[in-house]
Amino acid sequence: MNLLTVDIGNTDIKFGIFRNGVLHEQWRAAGTRAHPEKFSAVLRDSLAKAGAEFGALAYTSVVPDIELVFRKTIQYCFNLPDYRIFAVDPQRIRLPLDFSRYPLEQLGMDRLVNACSARLLYPENALVIVDFGTATTFDLVDAGNQYLGGAITPGLGTFSECLSLKTARLPMVSVLDKTPGTLGMGSNTLACMEAGVGIGYRGLIKELMETARQELGTESITFIATGGLSQAALRLCGLEDWFQMVDPFLTLKGLYQLYEFNSRANALSNCASP
Repeated sequence: MNLLTVDIGNTDIKFGIFRNGVLHEQWRAAGTRAHPEKFSAVLRDSLAKAGAEFGALAYTSVVPDIELVFRKTIQYCFNLPDYRIFAVDPQRIRLPLDFSRYPLEQLGMDRLVNACSARLLYPENALVIVDFGTATTFDLVDAGNQYLGGAITPGLGTFSECLSLKTARLPMVSVLDKTPGTLGMGSNTLACMEAGVGIGYRGLIKELMETARQELGTESITFIATGGLSQAALRLCGLEDWFQMVDPFLTLKGLYQLYEFNSRANALSNCASP
């Protein structure tokens, strides 16, 4: 059975179709917050264009006000019964991690999915998962399966936009194509902004990485990067060698893994029932 996975983020919606456990198709649709009134149409059009055929759905959302619209659209367009719709709700599903040290009502479900996915992929070491998106998030998991929390900071794009949005005369800058060796103090306004954004972001990420290492207190750490800006951000920060895994689709894959993890657990429970 094909599984549709959907990650509803602050900026856009990511989709993936899994066949026999392999991500065969993935795509995204923009405008989650910019045009919430168009969300249902965007969702229908995106799925229709992809020619998606699926028998079940696993999804997560960090935008609660459009989640009801999402479920109704899926049920109306594809006639999926409730039992074929798997929503990431920590109060209702089984999790491979201990989240008792963090208030789950405050934890973004994308972060929860990333942490669970990373643990299922790497069952032994402590973990640092860095998601480079609208926000850049850090999530820490120790070797004993305890979720320790992390950090949230503006993403690279958000970091770049803030000066232009909050000032009258400063232009928009992008440092996505810059490398560490090309950035230095600027001799004009644009170059000064590139230096502030590029070097500042690099320093921010490096400091958070080092703090994460110290908090975990071990050298046996698997560093995982994900998110649409992960490759550009790692290149800018000169941190490619720190990460054992760079996968922009970790959240989609995590949704599949959590779906399967719960399906197996439920099957075992049913077998054990008298």
